[in-house]
Amino acid sequence: MESQSVTVVDVAIIGAVTTRTYLRLRPTANVTILDSDSTVGGVWSKERLYPNLVAQVKLGFFNYSDTPMPRQGATQSQLVTGTMIHEYLRKYAADHDILRRIRFNTTVERAERCERGWRLSFKNSKDVMETNKLIVATGVTSIPNMPLAAQTDNNGTVPIVHSRDLGASYSTLKSEKIQSVVVVGAAKSAYDAVYLLLSLGKRVTWIIRPDGAGPLAILPMELFGRFNSIAVASTRLMTHMSPSILNTDGSLYRFFHKSRLGRWCVGMFWDTVTYLSHRHAGYGDGDHVAGLTPEMDSKSVFWANSGLGVVTLPDFWPTIHNGDVMIVRDNLDIVKENTLLLESGTSVQTDFVVMCTGWGDHFSMFDEETKVELGLPAYNNEQPPPSADDIPWAKYDTEADKHVNELLPFLARAPTSMNAHTNDLQPHRRWRLYRRSIPIHLALKNDRSLAILGQIHTVQTPLVADIQSFWTILYLLGELDLPDKETMAREIAQWNAWTRKRYLSQGEKFPYSLYDFLPVSVITFFSPFS
Repeated sequence: MESQSVTVVDVAIIGAVTTRTYLRLRPTANVTILDSDSTVGGVWSKERLYPNLVAQVKLGFFNYSDTPMPRQGATQSQLVTGTMIHEYLRKYAADHDILRRIRFNTTVERAERCERGWRLSFKNSKDVMETNKLIVATGVTSIPNMPLAAQTDNNGTVPIVHSRDLGASYSTLKSEKIQSVVVVGAAKSAYDAVYLLLSLGKRVTWIIRPDGAGPLAILPMELFGRFNSIAVASTRLMTHMSPSILNTDGSLYRFFHKSRLGRWCVGMFWDTVTYLSHRHAGYGDGDHVAGLTPEMDSKSVFWANSGLGVVTLPDFWPTIHNGDVMIVRDNLDIVKENTLLLESGTSVQTDFVVMCTGWGDHFSMFDEETKVELGLPAYNNEQPPPSADDIPWAKYDTEADKHVNELLPFLARAPTSMNAHTNDLQPHRRWRLYRRSIPIHLALKNDRSLAILGQIHTVQTPLVADIQSFWTILYLLGELDLPDKETMAREIAQWNAWTRKRYLSQGEKFPYSLYDFLPVSVITFFSPFS
């Protein structure tokens, strides 16, 4: 049996900087990285890249704090491409003694407690590893969710791939044998897949389920034809225009969020941005694109109920408008040979299916009892096994709801959405991690053997990863202590209450902090929760 001091799972944006940070603090540490892909990068690994894959961020806004990204390869609009990110991470890993520590094509199938710390077993292998410290940095784009995979009866006639494998399938999709393609889902990956397929001259049937959160809001690349959208979102002013539990002090907070005039200004700002986004998309042009209108009564860009996208290519919307694409609101049933059957009884002939259906249980390495102990959300709606949890979460959650409403009245009244049930997940599906990384029950036992990183959804993943990994590793090394149980529980409950009020269905599912990365970065060191 192999023994390690520190094991990091995944070497994407979070895992790479976590490994480097650990080695900077403990240069002689024996650190091993396990990654299921064959190259560095996670969602930006080489095998996942395809032409026109462009990140929704401008050059200079997507790199670690001490390592600028080179300009070579940026688009004409100075956006960062997938190839640039992959090369940036590959070079970062090579320059900082990370590459030699990585074991590629290694999937952790089971992680369980042992006397040393954690015992790991692997998919398609009899090897076993024990490690003193385990850092799970998988992010949320590692395990594909394939709801159709178990319901096929096509004998392999029609290829069915997840959007993760679009890059690996690109050469097949270019073939003239592939004329009709079905795309399933309403995430940004679905929009990118449809754009790519239309650019290849394919006929696309785009299926979006009617009982979900619906199409996402998409910002134009520039606001008022001048200001880059992500650059605007990355200003200090935006920390006040987005109501945040992490930013509740000072005169600007009191004006924008405690006065009626200030809240009116905030509302008008987001109404204007939403209007510009909808006009840029052309939802009212009288064609099939109307079926992609976000299903919120107002401020869809603000609430980001289905997520948020940014137009990354100048011909994106013209291609969607002018392409051979049919948008269908229906649920999947089964694939038989080359026909996809929908619940309504409609059938769709297809040569290929691309599933943009989100991500599966990226904590499946832990059994259900361990998930409860670690404060990880249940993946489905099944009740978790009983636990000896003595923290009165119902009390803290109720208090947190009231507290957030008082601090941020703008969030007290939720908007109207077509499927409001998507914003009502059960409490056992909530996260119970202090600062989004430390399991509270382990912290109370001073068990510093495990941390969870990479779960915060934000437009500035590298910066947040940089700061969060530093703070977390200091804790794992015993260089800082945490507050008492009540303080940690209140912090967790208040974050959960805020993010689900602020980002609705997305905040229910993830530690969402889309526009709030600057407060998140600051709050890692200076907490208002006390």
